[in-house]
Amino acid sequence: MKEDRSMWVTKKQLDTPLCDIFPGTKTEGTARIYVLACEAILGLKPANLEGMSYVAMNRYIDSLDSRMAKLSGE
Repeated sequence: MKEDRSMWVTKKQLDTPLCDIFPGTKTEGTARIYVLACEAILGLKPANLEGMSYVAMNRYIDSLDSRMAKLSGE
């Protein structure tokens, strides 16, 4: 299965409001804030996003998305 990279962010975009990166997004939160919130909710140790490759970082964010969706019952 091919990965959908259309919603991936670069390291330079970690602190950019998501509404500035993805048209139609209403949150002013950043990808970094989202990751930190997910890690706190899921009881995970904060990951070193800067130490990850672009692919690893986005796969990590995608995995958080999946875990949060399961938690919310989606």
